[in-house]
Amino acid sequence: MSAERSAAPWLVPLCASASLLQSVYVAVRVLLSYRVLELDGGGAAVGALTAAYSLAPLLIAIPVGRVVDGRFLSVTLRAGAIVSVVAVLVIAVADSIPALAVGSVVLGVGNLLTMVASQSYIPHHGDDARFDRRFGTFSLWVSVGQTGGLPVAGSVASTSVGTTGALVVMAAIAGLASAVTFIPGLDTPASTVPTSSAVRQSTTSMLADRGMRAAIFSSLIVLSSIDLLAAYLPLLGDALGWSVLTVTVVLTARSVASIVSRVLLPRLLDRVPRRALLIAGTAATAVPVAVLPLAEHPAFAAVSMSIAGFFWGIAQPLTMTWVASSTLPSSRGAALSLRMTGNRLGQVLIPAAAGLLVSATGIGAVFIVTGALLSLAGVSTWRNTSNGR
Repeated sequence: MSAERSAAPWLVPLCASASLLQSVYVAVRVLLSYRVLELDGGGAAVGALTAAYSLAPLLIAIPVGRVVDGRFLSVTLRAGAIVSVVAVLVIAVADSIPALAVGSVVLGVGNLLTMVASQSYIPHHGDDARFDRRFGTFSLWVSVGQTGGLPVAGSVASTSVGTTGALVVMAAIAGLASAVTFIPGLDTPASTVPTSSAVRQSTTSMLADRGMRAAIFSSLIVLSSIDLLAAYLPLLGDALGWSVLTVTVVLTARSVASIVSRVLLPRLLDRVPRRALLIAGTAATAVPVAVLPLAEHPAFAAVSMSIAGFFWGIAQPLTMTWVASSTLPSSRGAALSLRMTGNRLGQVLIPAAAGLLVSATGIGAVFIVTGALLSLAGVSTWRNTSNGR
């Protein structure tokens, strides 16, 4: 990362803040499931809260992208970090399912603001040839945060302070991330943002590109799958008699594998066709996810999660590059927010359907259906990419 640091001094604080915030988002999502169980909720309630996390962001994602394409990139990043601190504190003090839902919605808004802004820093600083490397570096540090957050949260939650104490720790980490976003290096120079006269691509125009649609679909399936595992693996683990710490270790295996794949991504791109990597990013994870209900021993689940995490770690940065490269430079923030809109749509509809599925058939069906969706995403990517992609 040293070469990137000299070429892009903004990249270090950007990755640091994103890493800290992602550690919070992933850990709080898991802790939220345990708070639901503590309040005598079940699978349907977990599905509803997971959908609530994405509902408000779904409505505001594209307007946020247009704001980011204007002159409010750093402001959006900082606002999102502060909103995230507030959201975690709300969840920490919530004493009912509706109160948890409010906190979940606010957390989703904070996540949207920070992620659209963070991802947009890369195309806003130009140099298309560096997109893969910079999105890969950014995604690597996101994975580092996810890996660190889960064990910290699980370790604290396993002590006498329980989930409330773990949430307070996560709020403190979010506060630290907020401070990092105010480092001057993240101020957006006027020369890096589009002028008001720049032509902006419409949403309809962006969606007319079949590659854009396929990239969004692949991304939303991967992210929804990650969310479903974070939400329902605790319930599966509870049914199998696993402790909170055991479940967090299994979930951490996914993040560790994603780190490994993102470290190796530059070498993989030199040796493996991009199209093959994009297809494998979803198709190769279908079976490992579908067989999770058969995991009587947590080691089996950890291996499955590691395989899925490795390929998901490849899929996410490559779809970011795919989306950013498929639109005009003046609309890349909007394009990335459109990708996030698709992610949020999947995070609203798929968890809600999963909650109903759990109520009707049991927890295991969620993992089987998720595997089927990942297979479908792989086929979609295969059909909508060329060998030169």
